[in-house]
Amino acid sequence: MLKPAIPRAAFLAFAMVLPLAACTYEDNSEGPTQPATTAPADVKVLRIGTQDDGNVPTRGQIEEFARQVRERSGGSLLIEPVFRAGGGEVRAWDQLVAHRVMSGDLEMAVIPARTWDTEGVLSFRALSAPFLVTSSAVIKEVVKPEFAQGMLAGLKDVGLTGLAMFPDGPRVLFSFTTPILTPEDIKGKVIRAPLSDTNFAVLAALGAVPEDLAEQEFGGGVDAGTVAGAESSLAYASNLPIALNKTGHAIATGNLVVHSKINTMVINNQARGALSAEEQQILQDAADYTREWASSLASPLSMEARRYCQDGGKVVLATEEQLAAFHDAAAALYSTLEQDTGTRNLIAKLRELAARTPPDPAVEPCDYDTY
Repeated sequence: MLKPAIPRAAFLAFAMVLPLAACTYEDNSEGPTQPATTAPADVKVLRIGTQDDGNVPTRGQIEEFARQVRERSGGSLLIEPVFRAGGGEVRAWDQLVAHRVMSGDLEMAVIPARTWDTEGVLSFRALSAPFLVTSSAVIKEVVKPEFAQGMLAGLKDVGLTGLAMFPDGPRVLFSFTTPILTPEDIKGKVIRAPLSDTNFAVLAALGAVPEDLAEQEFGGGVDAGTVAGAESSLAYASNLPIALNKTGHAIATGNLVVHSKINTMVINNQARGALSAEEQQILQDAADYTREWASSLASPLSMEARRYCQDGGKVVLATEEQLAAFHDAAAALYSTLEQDTGTRNLIAKLRELAARTPPDPAVEPCDYDTY
């Protein structure tokens, strides 16, 4: 898959460590902007970007990290969140944020692990292997240093240091018309998904046509009937367009977890080098604390499904036979992924981890016969 073309004009020239005020928030819905406030000369401010916004896990992770850094440094080192850091109405939104931190336009970022394969970093691909990391219990283990450090080490080739990995949540398929219960239900149909070479390959193997549509394209496609569904998390389902069914809510196939979203917190190596050893340790300690904090709050998919149902959403369950058909359709991808030794070894470890980790509580359907 070709890398998305990123217009260089989209990147503004920022200093590596800016003399800004405290934790003000920058929202880049209309494109990157420079914050206007100033701070004392002895205060260092690092901007941390993400495309996410709203009441979603990433925002909470960034805000907790900022609190930890402020407290641990006594206010001499501050974190400024930059939400919607890729701008509004864009494709390849996570890659745009990744390019900003790789170029030094942002000092830090929280980027989904799935993003990095389009940028030549292949150490996270095992996390996107189909139907492998599918429970909150496994996610909580995967983000621990014994798993995460090897994956994060791959970021050195793009000029970044990975500080930590954070849990986000399992990803399922949503339909805007009738339920997705078999591969035939999505064969040849457009499924909106964030850009990732591996994730796109999985969806294509299932028969879908994955596209990373910008928000207006996405909503317009759903209205026109040209976009059949989406790959997303139940925690993000409130952001989905109105569905073309009786309820207006997308229908989630609650027991069909394609993979899981896991976030990486990274810092540009030049920005990191401008900090003292003590300041670098403060960032690492704050990231480690935030990982444990986020893991303690991570909900099982069954709870997310229950919340979605309470908000009016619809959740259906595929049968064991139907699930097997999805698994069979994607099985051949493993031979491709496992050609890379590191990915093959990590897949084996994840399989062993999944086998010995207690499963999450079963997801329950809601209003499954109403479309």
